[in-house]
Amino acid sequence: MRSATRLLPMGAAALLALAACSGGVGEGRRPTKLQVTSLYGGDSVETYECAAVTLAAVATFSGEGGDSLDAVSERSSWSSNDTGVAIVSNGDIPIPGSSGLAYAQGTVIVVGPGTATITADYAGLRAQYGVSATAIGELRITPELTRMAPETLQTFELQTTTLDSSVPVDLTEVAAWKVVTAGAPVSSDGSSLQSLSGPVDSPFVLEASLPLCGRSARRELRLGPLRALQLDYEQPAGTYLPLGYSEHVGIHGLFEDASAPPQELASQVTAELLQGDESGFAQSLDEAGRLLRPLLAREPLQLRFILESADISADTRVIEARELDILSLRLSADEAELELRDSLQAQAWGLFEDGIERPVRHDISWSSRNTAVAAVATGIDGGKITAQSLEGDTVIDAAVNDLSGLSGEIAVHTYRKKPE
Repeated sequence: MRSATRLLPMGAAALLALAACSGGVGEGRRPTKLQVTSLYGGDSVETYECAAVTLAAVATFSGEGGDSLDAVSERSSWSSNDTGVAIVSNGDIPIPGSSGLAYAQGTVIVVGPGTATITADYAGLRAQYGVSATAIGELRITPELTRMAPETLQTFELQTTTLDSSVPVDLTEVAAWKVVTAGAPVSSDGSSLQSLSGPVDSPFVLEASLPLCGRSARRELRLGPLRALQLDYEQPAGTYLPLGYSEHVGIHGLFEDASAPPQELASQVTAELLQGDESGFAQSLDEAGRLLRPLLAREPLQLRFILESADISADTRVIEARELDILSLRLSADEAELELRDSLQAQAWGLFEDGIERPVRHDISWSSRNTAVAAVATGIDGGKITAQSLEGDTVIDAAVNDLSGLSGEIAVHTYRKKPE
């Protein structure tokens, strides 16, 4: 029976890291065996329409001193037995949206659902790899904005789902992105748009296409003036922040057009100190907000976030820190079942000596006992668990970052497709 691997989301530029390439081709050595493999092992892969899969050909060379392995993808001739399902590059398939670039040899582009056999020929040797692809559903460009603020940067993604799974598939890296409206008030770099100062209210269209499999999606946008910055907090209002624990402040721009979804702007605002000693806080940033962690409980802190291009700002509430011992740790779940590629944001709460339970997931050490089954993020994305395997079991551990010794765990089971 052939061993099969389910493809996880990956870009066309994700290259295979080959191990055991120990000797190369030496004098008197000859190729005696050829193998085709992928990053995920096995001799076949289950993937989805419009994906790009990087394969590698590895030859065994025999001679005096034993055998050695050498990567021969670029010296092999590649072919597909069904080009209606998958085509494979010999360095001759242009990358959509690029200028003169081609997919590397051995890169498989899935153009439709079905099964195909990919063959590599090298020095009279032949090896094959199976590709099985399921159809995808509707393409959608996210985030689902209708407006952008003038003089801001916004990065988009292209997502879909397969017909046998509701878990989003990210096709951003294999798409060709362009603004199809002449004279649009934006400049583009891949899936990122930099808006100009105006004009506002003039529609323009962003397109993400997958020309090799004949699919595309569009989103109509307008530039629109902002009326305010909105700050969202993770910690409960009117409480002290325990020393060493974090407050996450989300930052969104609200448009004068109240029907327009807010735009996340945390990475594009500047901060001005209104009160306190900023050096007493550690700060980090993600696209959604700022993470503030008090290191010293000396002075209350207050910041003003400013979007200079729109001449608007918002003041944080005053953040006061106190030395408060954590008494217990509670996780949002004891166990979780995840379909391949699906994610779950685990939450952690700490009960402190003032009797208040607070979210503490950013300040927990998260780890997975088997990252091949499920991985877990740390730091600002702490507790985000992502299924990595067809089916398996692992445990996610959470430990408080202090001397309390408090910890918890979540038993995770992954599925090829989660049972109804």
